[in-house]
Amino acid sequence: MSEDQEKTKVEEDRPNNPVPLQQLQEVLEDQLELGEHGTVLAVDTMISQAVHHGVSDFHLEPWRDCVMVRYRLDGTLHEVALLSKRYQERLVARIKVLSNMVIYQKELPQDGRVEAHKDRLGRSFRASTFPTIHGEKAVIRILDHKQDRMQTASLGFRDEVVKSIHEIVARPQGALLLTGPSSAGKSTTIYALLRELMRTHADSRHIVTIEDPVEYQMGRIGQTQINPQMGFTFEIALRSMLRQDPDVIMVGEIRDTETARMAIQAGLTGHFLISTIHSGTAAGVFARLLDMGIEPFLAASAITGVLAQRLVRKICEYCIEEHQPERELIEMYGIPVQSSRFYHGEGCSECRGLGYSDRQAIGELLRVNEEIGNLVLTRAQTRTIHDAAVRNGMVTLIEDGVDKVLDGVTSLEELHLVVPPPDDGFMGEAPPPESVAPKKRSKKNSSKKKSKTRNAGAKKNGAPQSTDDETE
Repeated sequence: MSEDQEKTKVEEDRPNNPVPLQQLQEVLEDQLELGEHGTVLAVDTMISQAVHHGVSDFHLEPWRDCVMVRYRLDGTLHEVALLSKRYQERLVARIKVLSNMVIYQKELPQDGRVEAHKDRLGRSFRASTFPTIHGEKAVIRILDHKQDRMQTASLGFRDEVVKSIHEIVARPQGALLLTGPSSAGKSTTIYALLRELMRTHADSRHIVTIEDPVEYQMGRIGQTQINPQMGFTFEIALRSMLRQDPDVIMVGEIRDTETARMAIQAGLTGHFLISTIHSGTAAGVFARLLDMGIEPFLAASAITGVLAQRLVRKICEYCIEEHQPERELIEMYGIPVQSSRFYHGEGCSECRGLGYSDRQAIGELLRVNEEIGNLVLTRAQTRTIHDAAVRNGMVTLIEDGVDKVLDGVTSLEELHLVVPPPDDGFMGEAPPPESVAPKKRSKKNSSKKKSKTRNAGAKKNGAPQSTDDETE
């Protein structure tokens, strides 16, 4: 069978509509019984069904006597199939062919990319393999091209945070650092910022990126992918990029001392830097930089803002209902028990019984002013810097999360999974629990949120929806 005939056969046999996840194992087993053609069809089905169901990653995991297929939905992994061990090598080999990896190289990790194609619903993918004691493990990240249209205002941050971020990146020099754990939405936020800069300043500012890897390609922005195997590291790329007369530089991650020094220097010499760095808190970024050998006066002078963020799952708007969490959990966050209302998702066909659908950001933005800068200069403790930022108006991660809980966006149980309050009352992100109760919201914002919650309940019950938020 020729390659064109094979593609035609796969297209004819592949399910074109979403298959319920509980039925996917049966579909895959039937396909894999067809031999080589069935392997092609099964991998194609895994990818297309992942796209249909809004999956961000799918895992092909080898175990002693089986191969497990898992999908990551809204940040949580779900097992969708357990396949016979005899299909393992065929499935991994097919993924390698799609992503231009070396098929016979099984002892070393590999990375590849699957470009957008109509057979894969117009999506691109990033693939990687990793050797384990039971064989090669493969993971595919689905690149969501909806993010091409995403804006910072739609990510879930508070209006004042979005406004402050725009003010920070409009400066001719300085640095905005994003921090948070893996899969906290940092890349999405950065790409949204870059697209907004491209739309508003592409004619007057030279915007460049140094990434590992390049996930989304953007017009009128110079994007570069590092290649450590060839000696092309973040440090070397950044050093060379500074000779290219850039105005805005995005560095994918500050991983080591040399990259940190070059990045901070860029923010002091007429460039604006956007990057990520691993730290649990906004205030903790300064301690992280000092640990990497950055002088306090350089960090205080170059950094203009730090955004710490997380992602929380949103309650499904079709099955949202009022719900009373455990009293102990409510008191952990310092929320008034009697006067507060809480919500969760009961689970329905729209959310596949999970009670959640999609995710939204929560964040805290620390703006560096004279007081914060002086504290960094004196190597002040992270708690001291955090408290100063709160006095200057910073809304903490926990405060932002509690507001979203009370507005019916997410559940208190979900917030506890993402940002649990510490026993000692300080995690860097928030003050002691007794002072964590949400700030009073304006009537305008409160009415919008309540309207959304009412409409969500109306959708569930089939009642007419309120129209007092049509201008949102």
